[in-house]
Amino acid sequence: MKRAVALAILLAATSARADGPVVDPADLPPLPAAEEEPSSSATVLAAANASEDVVSGAAKREQSLGNVASAVTVISGDRIRRFGYRTIGEAVSAVAGAYLENNRLVDSLGIRGLNIQGDFNTRILVLVDGATVNESWGSFAGVGWDTFVTIDDVARIEVIRGPVSSLYGANAFFGILNIVTRGASETPRAWGRAGINSINGVVSSAGFAVGGLHKQVRGTVQVMDRIGEDVTVAALEPLGGGSSRKPDGGHAFAASVVGSYEGAFGQIRAYQNKRGSPFAPYNGDPSVDTPYAIYNTQLLVEGGYTREVSKRFTAAVRAYGNLYRYSDTIAQYMDIPFRDYGDGQTVGAEVRGRYEIVPNKLGVTAGTEASYNHTRSQAYGVAADGSKDAPADIPKNFDIEGVYAEFDGQPTKWLGFTGGARYDRNSAIDQNLSPRGALFFSKPEQYGLKLLYAQGFRNPSAFEAFFYDGVSFAPPDHLGAERITSYEAVAWAKPFPGLSTRLSGFYWDARKVVEQLPDTRPMYMDQLVFTNTGRFVTAGVEAEASYRDSRGWYGFAGATYSHVGEAEEGGSLSYGHVVDAPALVAAGGISTPKLFGTLHVSTELTYVGKRETRLDADGNESPSPAWFGWNAAVYVPNVSGFDITAGVRNILGKRNMVPAPGDYDRTNPDPVAVTQVPGEGRELYVKVGYSY
Repeated sequence: MKRAVALAILLAATSARADGPVVDPADLPPLPAAEEEPSSSATVLAAANASEDVVSGAAKREQSLGNVASAVTVISGDRIRRFGYRTIGEAVSAVAGAYLENNRLVDSLGIRGLNIQGDFNTRILVLVDGATVNESWGSFAGVGWDTFVTIDDVARIEVIRGPVSSLYGANAFFGILNIVTRGASETPRAWGRAGINSINGVVSSAGFAVGGLHKQVRGTVQVMDRIGEDVTVAALEPLGGGSSRKPDGGHAFAASVVGSYEGAFGQIRAYQNKRGSPFAPYNGDPSVDTPYAIYNTQLLVEGGYTREVSKRFTAAVRAYGNLYRYSDTIAQYMDIPFRDYGDGQTVGAEVRGRYEIVPNKLGVTAGTEASYNHTRSQAYGVAADGSKDAPADIPKNFDIEGVYAEFDGQPTKWLGFTGGARYDRNSAIDQNLSPRGALFFSKPEQYGLKLLYAQGFRNPSAFEAFFYDGVSFAPPDHLGAERITSYEAVAWAKPFPGLSTRLSGFYWDARKVVEQLPDTRPMYMDQLVFTNTGRFVTAGVEAEASYRDSRGWYGFAGATYSHVGEAEEGGSLSYGHVVDAPALVAAGGISTPKLFGTLHVSTELTYVGKRETRLDADGNESPSPAWFGWNAAVYVPNVSGFDITAGVRNILGKRNMVPAPGDYDRTNPDPVAVTQVPGEGRELYVKVGYSY
């Protein structure tokens, strides 16, 4: 597969010396950029398809989509730029089965009808060029402006559905987002972009790249200053919850330097994000000018070396560090501010190897990984004299060790298989064994069937397992690991060049799910507590298709129907009231060739079905209605070195009423249940860039 990709890239680069106006290679990241346009439509189409048919995150090596033991969607750089996506979350929200919700704290991703209340993407493993983003204190992984990666730096995003704990261990529970950034051969030597967004404010980014495929250094930086918007929540209006724009503002900064030399590689990435919420979660006072603010700061460092020891054996070693700090400031009633801090530091290393037992017939991937994690949680009120009032200080250190192996084979052209497992030990939580197996039946590059089985787990984070503050959160009681079992059948086909289709039937059974619920213990009444109480089952069908042709047309469509049930551990499943579990999620979009030889026009629709919410203070249901999102963008890729993107998100202007977690409920001064928060309204944006 590597040879096929390299050949497609080489042909595209060679043909770029000739004339012939078909498709600009700049429209087709991650192909190398070229100033002229290629003469061969077939070459461009083949190269573009190759970039969308290669997956590296599902097995820690490159595979074709037909041989991946998961249902996968690859979002190409071409699609990202044509449709004007500004964050990872916006791009992922338009793939089958995924739905993005902004609850005014973070952008939260749901998968196949499952988005556990109070979760901050902890059940999705997010990787950047193979390095884990999820940190050790809260297992948080941002997919909005609160992340390391600028969208301008992305070559492709791999959306891998289902548990992959057999290779990655914890957090690869509902799936993986593998973000692959552009290499130096695919990036301008220097570039800069500036944009204005009517809600998200001013966003500026810049970058550079030096070198080629095997020796390179590149870097990016991005700054965002969010304006915010006027918005209210009806349940808070009696408490003075106004519509001031200031509390909904924020800012973000991200920077990275990445390099490689022959087989050595390294990356340093950092970000800082501040986000205000006008809805005063965690029992805050919504009547003040700045009722709540959340801060995230993270540093990721990784380095390693990969070497082809022989024609059959390749070895890799890497070491990494991940430093994270969470903090918030809550304006409590009676003018008593409250502060929370969460710190996580991780150092770890991994060694793995790939051996071709029988070349092109039978191989094995095996490795071991270990990390040491230091976490600390702090919470306290600030007394009038500045001293700490009723401080809580909870340090917790733990180590994690894992070992894994996976065999894969191709006995015949039409039959393949994958099977393996990983064993993990967490010194503070649990031990887990995670197997995975798959059978592949196919006529290569035309059609096929995949039968998939996997088990996964997620250890509760240090925040869930050990944090308490005596005000909003009570101390948890011996949390254990969540576990999930997945069965899936995937039929795929490429009926003719340019068209790819997939149809999946899936069944996920997640047990001992950690939920954030009101504490029933008398001494902790009215506080929240994390418990291993939930079981969630989702079963359904998913269809997806994408199309592009040599003229430059590009389109995609997908839909997922999920039947979701919930039960307390040991109880029978109930399908009547599962919070934030839409039965139907769908999306589709189309992008034109270059009109007038200059610009692409793209538009997409997303649909999220009706979602149940938590019961209100009177025990009544108030489900969030179904929501249509309509977006459009105009993309001018290259006019004398300039590129322009202009677009509108949520053209209809109707807000997505997001089911709110219990964080927004309050007991002081009066009990109020906040079951919905409004998503963002219509937003206009323009971005202009220059590269050379």
